[in-house]
Amino acid sequence: MTKASKESNDRIRDERDRLRVIFENLMDGVFITNRDHRIEFMNQDLIYQFGDGRGKTCNEFFGLCSTNCRQCHEGMSVFGPPQRLEWTSLVTLSTYDMLVSPLYNSDGSHSRLHILRDVTEQKKLEAQLLEYSQNLEEKVAQQADRLRRQERLALLGEISSGLAHEIRTPLGALLTGIKLLEKGAEETAEKELVLSLLKKETLRLKVKLSEFLAYARPSKPNLVPSLVSDLLQETIAQLKQDSDLAGEVDITYGPDAAEKPCYFDRAKMKEVILNITVNSLQALNGKGRLRLTSFQTRGRQWIQVTDNGPGIRGEKIEQIFKPFFTSKGEGTGLGLSIALGIVEDHGGQITVSSVPDRETTFTVSWPMSGNAESREHGA
Repeated sequence: MTKASKESNDRIRDERDRLRVIFENLMDGVFITNRDHRIEFMNQDLIYQFGDGRGKTCNEFFGLCSTNCRQCHEGMSVFGPPQRLEWTSLVTLSTYDMLVSPLYNSDGSHSRLHILRDVTEQKKLEAQLLEYSQNLEEKVAQQADRLRRQERLALLGEISSGLAHEIRTPLGALLTGIKLLEKGAEETAEKELVLSLLKKETLRLKVKLSEFLAYARPSKPNLVPSLVSDLLQETIAQLKQDSDLAGEVDITYGPDAAEKPCYFDRAKMKEVILNITVNSLQALNGKGRLRLTSFQTRGRQWIQVTDNGPGIRGEKIEQIFKPFFTSKGEGTGLGLSIALGIVEDHGGQITVSSVPDRETTFTVSWPMSGNAESREHGA
């Protein structure tokens, strides 16, 4: 043996002895096995827990599977990555996390360094945390279900109250008319006036009940390919025919020159646009400008309704889509709620921006494709 070789071996032996001292003082269990799987070193912590197993095979002493031991040794090269395994000792009844690393010896042989960490308490805490998390999820689900029931009951009460309020007036008018007829009105003109009142209030009651049913029991949209421009031109023509509503308002439409058919429920989407435009015309009170614009981009159909009326104050913008909210003297306050529900059933959304005394814009958009995935993801 040359002097350099001897010095190298001495250094390796010194380093090995130093490591043994370190291992002896570790709080974790440490043992080293040779190429025959026999334990050649155990630190004091491990001896205290299991007894002295030096000279015995690791699987024999710790009650491990011999196949696993062979795979551990044969499957790990001297430069191979450490391996981990978890096992529960039948001696201590504790659960251990074992880290196995290759160890190079001065004589050219390879050993295996094993570090055992008792993770029993950690596992108990993890199990408790998992149980707590599951219980918490169950409680959250129960609470959410309870809140949903309460919201449904509150909404039912709100609908009942709103319905009672809205039908009370036309029912009162109907009863008054019936009483007049029962008294036997002599004049034909008086009879015609009463019958006209009964007809008007009956139709009014029918419209209100239809709105409540549309809100309480919405139907799924029938999606068919169509052109939005046709829908908007038809809607504008209908609005202009109502001179009392349209007044002198300048109603214009800016179509998309490169428009393609998209999927939507024509009747339902017309209801949406009518609801928004009628609100705009009522706000304009017979004077001003109302402009409708449509365009397509990023796979979505867009419609914008802009008026230069008094606008919507900031505190009201957050409320306008809520059921029964209205700033008008009459109406159920369900129109925009129904419109929002229809657009959401198309996988779309409605937004509104307003500068008081200058301009208000409602923007409606939905996926052109009409497929379920696009509607869910708003693509």
